[in-house]
This record gives sequence, C-alpha cells and structure tokens, in this order.
Amino acid sequence: MPKKKKPRGHPARQPAAGNQLSPLRAGGRVLGDLQVPFRRFLEAEREQDEEQDPTDLPVEDLEARLMESLGWLVLSLEVDLVPAAARSFEPGDLAELFTEIVPAVAEHNDLDAQELVDETRLAWTSYLMFLGESEQWTGEPEALADCLDVASGGVAGAVAGQGSVLDALTAAEAAVPLADRLEDLQALAVVAAFLAAVDELAAGVDLAGSELTDGPAVEALRSRLVDVPEVDPVALLLDLVADEVLVVQDGRTAVPDAADPERRYQVGTFFLASLVTGVLAACPSPAAIVAALSVVTSAVLQPMTTGEVRGYLEESGEEGELPATQEVLRRLVDLGVLSPVEPWTARPGTAGAVLDVVDGFFRAQE
Repeated sequence: MPKKKKPRGHPARQPAAGNQLSPLRAGGRVLGDLQVPFRRFLEAEREQDEEQDPTDLPVEDLEARLMESLGWLVLSLEVDLVPAAARSFEPGDLAELFTEIVPAVAEHNDLDAQELVDETRLAWTSYLMFLGESEQWTGEPEALADCLDVASGGVAGAVAGQGSVLDALTAAEAAVPLADRLEDLQALAVVAAFLAAVDELAAGVDLAGSELTDGPAVEALRSRLVDVPEVDPVALLLDLVADEVLVVQDGRTAVPDAADPERRYQVGTFFLASLVTGVLAACPSPAAIVAALSVVTSAVLQPMTTGEVRGYLEESGEEGELPATQEVLRRLVDLGVLSPVEPWTARPGTAGAVLDVVDGFFRAQE
C-alpha cells in the first residue's frame, strides 16, 4: 500500500458528500486491474468446491465486500489511491479494519456488526490467498502469512516460543511503545474518566477537614465512576494512597508526577486491572470466571470465539456455564475492554492490565 499520510489509530470517517470518492469506488480504484483475475480466482475456487455451502456468499458479493472494505481502509488511513496498489498490507492495519473500522461502519449504517465483520474477513482471506497463489503479493512472505492469520481471526506471532502465559503477556506489553500503550488505555472511556479524576486530585482537592475516605476526594472518583459498580471508590482511593500515588499535603490532595507518561500509564493500568478483576469477581460461577479470564487473556494473544469458549467449557464438563460466561463478556464489551465483534480482541496497550489480572488470579489460586 502507498505510504500513509497520517498516523494510525484514527476511527473510520464517513466521506463528506461531494468531496471524496465513495468507499466502493475508492476500493475499486486501488484494486485496479487485479479485479478481473481475483473474480476468476473466486469462480475457479467455487467450481472446485464439491461441497459448497448454499449459505456461502456469491462471488459477486465477496468481490463487492472486498472492494468496499478496501475503500473503508484506504479512506480511513488517508493513503494515495494508486491503481492496482493493493498488493501488500500491514497486519496491524488489517486488525484495525476488522476490530475498529468495520464495526464503526456497521454502527453508522445500523447493520449487524458481527455479520459484517465475518463477511469482510471471508472476502479478505480469499483475496490474500489470491495474492499469494498468483504471486501478486509484493511484500515479505512472512507478512502475507501474518495478514492471513489476522484475516482468519488469529493474531500473528501470538505466543509462539513463549514459556508461559505470563511470559507471553509480558512480551506483548513490552512490544508496544509507551506512548501507544497510554493512548490505548486513554481510548477506553472508563479509563479516561478515572484519569480525569486523578487529574482533579492532582490539582488539589481541599478536604475541608473531612476524612480522606469520606469527603470530596472520594466524591471526585465516585462522580466519574457512577456507571461502574464493579469498582469501590473508597477501596480504590485507599489503594492509591497505599501505592503512594495519592498523598495529602496541608489538607489538600496531590498526585506527584501525575503528568509523567510512565506514571500515568502505570496508574491507568492499575485501574483497568482492578476493573476487569471486579467484573470477573461479580460472577457467581467459578467456571465462567475462568472461561472469561481465558477470553480476556487470549484477546491480546490469540483471540477466541464463542465456539472456542463453548468447546473449552465442554472439555471441563461445564458447558452449562456458557450463559454466565457470555454475561461477563458482554459487560467487558460494554466497558470497551473487549471488541464488540468476534474473535474478541483487546487494544494492544491493555496487555499490561491483563497481565496484572492474570497474575493476580494465579496468586489467588496459589
């Protein structure tokens, strides 16, 4: 793909009427003269498929889904629309397409997000296979394998060679630059709300002679976390004090180094880990907690689907706990921790929080 004009992480934008190509036309332009051989590839695949599922998307629908989603991607990334340039891609860009751009398009158009993501994944898997088999791929062979892994619902290079889940999560956290980790955390509305409360405490809240745990300091947290019953503001405040994040000076609160990116990341990670732990703890089913924890862990390593969760529970004889597990996962989706579409993913910068959750769970088991 041509060089990007802006950094990643921007949401899909709806083209302004009259001053931008439609996604379908933009995708068609970037696809260029690859469109005809790709269609022939799809037709040949269908002819060879003796056990074709009648519910499979028709060739013309797969082709249209590819061109339209390719348009969503290039318009979101603001790359030059060079004809026939769609011959190599970055795995991270495709992950953004499936987990952020496509769900945003579905929401904007009142479509079923999961269905749209599934169709888009199918179209891209076919297209990437076409690029490989026709030798049209211009990137590194390893990048094609990674892109196919992402398109089919996996995550390239997730836990290969890692000694344990904790090692894999540690490596996943270290692989993301601090600035990106912090950006991912602050992109979660609930974490942003908590950090806003920390900023208020850092600016100095006058305790007016009241106890720290029963006055305006607690209210600064409670008022911003009113929709998050899984977190106790008093316990949260005490934890901040115990970790020396929050101090009291001359009757006013203070947060040393509150603006330091590393400190801010640590505080945000601590909160997100507390929140996820609280969501898990609110579930009365131990089996569902373990299954949901597996999904959260896998979200930053090798994402799972409902079918895989069901299989996991069946293996342990706990298939009856699937509804309870799904309830926990729905709450994590509502909070923005997990993606709204399957396989469930989490922002890479949240790996540190997931590490803390898993580590805490293992310590509790011990």
